[in-house]
Amino acid sequence: MPPITLEMRERERRPGRAVVAALGAAVVVGVGAGLVARLLMRVFSLLVGVESSGFSAAGTAGIAAVFVVLAVPAAATAVASPALRRAGRWITVAVAGWTSARTGLSDAKTVLLADEERLPLLAAVPVAFAVLVVTLGWLTQWLARRLAGVEGEPATPGNPASPQAAAS
Repeated sequence: MPPITLEMRERERRPGRAVVAALGAAVVVGVGAGLVARLLMRVFSLLVGVESSGFSAAGTAGIAAVFVVLAVPAAATAVASPALRRAGRWITVAVAGWTSARTGLSDAKTVLLADEERLPLLAAVPVAFAVLVVTLGWLTQWLARRLAGVEGEPATPGNPASPQAAAS
């Protein structure tokens, strides 16, 4: 039996470290995105003239929890191959975008009845949500990769800087 080296121990710890990194990234980025989403909801309610919108700490926690769950596909694929990373990121974008759009469409009547001078600001809120949704997947993967200790793109045969390409 060959002696156990430090490199072998490090390789054994990587899957566990990747799982912890993915969970940590999903929680940190998801909570942050949830808080930003709640802030955007508050801005929207103020723009349409609703003074008392009934925002509560429990509702804010619920929205943050939803965004944590929405960040999981991106986090789970953060240290995978580039194709799987892209798929995880776009699954996160698609599901989070659909959820946000479905929620936003329930406010369409309110937007139609809003004052005309506030319409440009009201139009900016959905754009901010779109930016938030796209950023959710990317930022989750970026943080998960950093927490897992993975830097840059993995070496691939198509990458001229990779050791595999240099050997051929």
